Amino acid sequence: MVIQVLKALLLGLGAFQAVSAESSTYTELYRPQYHFTPPKNWMNDPNGLLYHKGIYHLFYQYNPGGTTWGAISWGHATSRDLTHWEQQPIALLARGYPNNITEMFFSGSAVADVDNTSGFGHSGKTPLVAMYTSYYPYAQTLPSGKKVQANQQAQSIAYSLDDGTTWTTYDKANPVILDPPAQYSDQILNFRDPNIFWYKPTKKWIAVLSLAELHKLLIYTSKDLKNWTLASEFGPVNAVGGVWECPNLFPMSVDGDDNNVKWFAMIGLNPGGPPGTIGSGTQYVVGNFDGATFTADADSLFSGTTLPPSDSIIFADFEGTETFADLDWTPTGDLINQSPTNGTVPGQNPVTGYLGKRLVNTFLNGDATTGTLTSKPFTIAKRYINFLISGGYNLNDTAIHLKIDGQIIRSATGTNSENLVWQSWDVSSLQNHTAVIQIVDSATGGWGHINVDEISFSDSAVRSQVANWVDWGPDFYAAQAYNGLALEKRLAIGWMNNWQYGGLIPTTPWRSAMSIPREFSLTTINGKATLVQAPTESWGSIMSGKGLDRSFLSVDEGTKSIGSVGKALKIKLSFSDRDTAAAGLSQFGIIVRATPDLKQQTRVGYDFATKEVFIDRSRSGNVSFDSTFPDTYHAPLASNARGQITLQIYVDWSSVEVFGGQGETTISTQIFPSNGATNAEIFSIGGNTKNVHVEINKIISTWDN
Repeated sequence: MVIQVLKALLLGLGAFQAVSAESSTYTELYRPQYHFTPPKNWMNDPNGLLYHKGIYHLFYQYNPGGTTWGAISWGHATSRDLTHWEQQPIALLARGYPNNITEMFFSGSAVADVDNTSGFGHSGKTPLVAMYTSYYPYAQTLPSGKKVQANQQAQSIAYSLDDGTTWTTYDKANPVILDPPAQYSDQILNFRDPNIFWYKPTKKWIAVLSLAELHKLLIYTSKDLKNWTLASEFGPVNAVGGVWECPNLFPMSVDGDDNNVKWFAMIGLNPGGPPGTIGSGTQYVVGNFDGATFTADADSLFSGTTLPPSDSIIFADFEGTETFADLDWTPTGDLINQSPTNGTVPGQNPVTGYLGKRLVNTFLNGDATTGTLTSKPFTIAKRYINFLISGGYNLNDTAIHLKIDGQIIRSATGTNSENLVWQSWDVSSLQNHTAVIQIVDSATGGWGHINVDEISFSDSAVRSQVANWVDWGPDFYAAQAYNGLALEKRLAIGWMNNWQYGGLIPTTPWRSAMSIPREFSLTTINGKATLVQAPTESWGSIMSGKGLDRSFLSVDEGTKSIGSVGKALKIKLSFSDRDTAAAGLSQFGIIVRATPDLKQQTRVGYDFATKEVFIDRSRSGNVSFDSTFPDTYHAPLASNARGQITLQIYVDWSSVEVFGGQGETTISTQIFPSNGATNAEIFSIGGNTKNVHVEINKIISTWDN
């Protein structure tokens, strides 16, 4: 990526700000070599993705003053190939920065107003128009004369007449959507993230906004980008464990057939991401849009009902009226002499999704109840521990823990929801250890309780299918698709981080990266229009040749060392599916970013028994900054018609992204290994693996070529 010294941008308040590329060498430990990062400081959501005059614009949430969230502005970078990025001056600097910030610029989108419907264009110049959420830290009267309350979120616009280099806020009338609809007037603190696009059949602009706490999308229409009318609302549906954010809505043809076009709604969710993850995630819904209303396809919706595997051994179902002590759980605090509840208790919103008649529910004296429940010791003898969980989202204060020798080994928490969902711990590496399960409630504030039911041991994981997930990993959030491209070219970028630990990852002088740009398409799989993703970069310009290209009729059980292969890699791994009649682990895959002694390693592989691809980052390097970070992430993936599994694996200095099959399954994770972790090994567990092909290409830095 071309590194240049940027000129300072004079903004309306008289402050000069620029992102200086001179502040970074782009060779720091953990610095991605082919993923976009700012030279320094904090970055989160991609914003305003726009392709215009042969240039890809990437705006992003940015803190010009530090490596944690704050003073949120719009950073800006451009590219001609989605690979080599050029930093640009800050597009929208927090108003009043740094001393007295009166307005921050939250997430939004941008369009090219080619017909000048806004009237911002003149002298033949096409205006670019950005719509974003204005966040006001305190109550004030704005230059437009409109009044806002403290912490209010409202929707504003800005325009550029020099192809995105400089921007002018529409202070004459901002915010152009001041308040949510009257029936949602109490939601002014959670009304955000406009996604705008032109809808040709009605010759109107469309804006899709999120009522975050209510899990609703609001659809507005406009003829001029200035005056907006509410047309409809959508939701709640599918995953509602956390707030809804950063919505997208756009059409895609199915199977490349322009006569079969579906609309694709993409919604960020935090917390309540994919099963087995903690924190952020991104879901999608396929349906139809008529210019005013989005309607979901029936097969894109989920009831959330899931039963445990038939081989489950029930450890605790909390049935009966005995006290917890009588059920062999040791209670402390307010849980002494208490019993499982029969569902919802007075003052609590309905608890749903539990099995049988009773469960652990610590909302006994409201959220004031505190205490712990510790199980009797048991020996781990199955691959998974499954349980239903809901309640407060707080791993320290409202959680369930697996403890060995007094140490917390696995943890889970709720998603600020009363709807119980299945969670699973992969404990295959902990066989024969003696453990206890502890349920903790030490919180007394809002969502200061936890609900748990049906703890069981099984050789199969059970996970609630409550959504279509764009990515099954923990590090793909707030994804946005590019405006300005043809229907058949849908490109998207996600924030490769997670709000659970985003401010804690051990990078400096920057924090956060963007995902590989991905081309989206819809393909019919098992009779259903399914998202398929393909990595989209200028790979030919950043390859340094094959490090390995070998085929094996069979790979014996065990490991096969490949040696030192580097830190930035593109790997293609294919192999035959395997019969799993025998008990025990049955896996094949590759270890990457490993030290020679394998004390640090990231395992990417396929589980033949569960038909899942996985990334295990539990020993991936520095995992100490957050207790949820060292974990294994799974995603469903069936073999193809020839019985083959194909994985494309993209390794960078601090990330691993896996695209399975045609791209119908993806997992994105961050990792933070040591500089010397450059080795790779192939592993086969539970038998031989046939028809193996492994191809490894080294990727050179995009910052210096």
